[in-house]
Amino acid sequence: MLDPQIEQEGAEWVVAMVSEHFDSFIPPIFCDLVFANEQFVRDESGDPQMDHATMTDRLMAMFEADPNVPTDDSPMMPSVIFEILHYEDQFRSMAGQDRQLRPPTGQR
Repeated sequence: MLDPQIEQEGAEWVVAMVSEHFDSFIPPIFCDLVFANEQFVRDESGDPQMDHATMTDRLMAMFEADPNVPTDDSPMMPSVIFEILHYEDQFRSMAGQDRQLRPPTGQR
């Protein structure tokens, strides 16, 4: 687990990178939501090596089931989630906290 201050820096960096990638503003709170729920899914499933495509599908299902997360007006949301996970891995690598995930079974 990353130090909370480093994790916050990572979240800010990820938001900046994903926003630049999509040439659109991605709210930092959405990145925090992905990070928190990603950890929940990994813990609950007992699958810490879950690939990004599977994780994206699981997170989308969770978000679609939550009336407080607006998903209907954002067809790009799965792609945004996938990129958040990708840039999170890059930040973790830079912070010396590489994680070992299974290779993706599909493309996004």
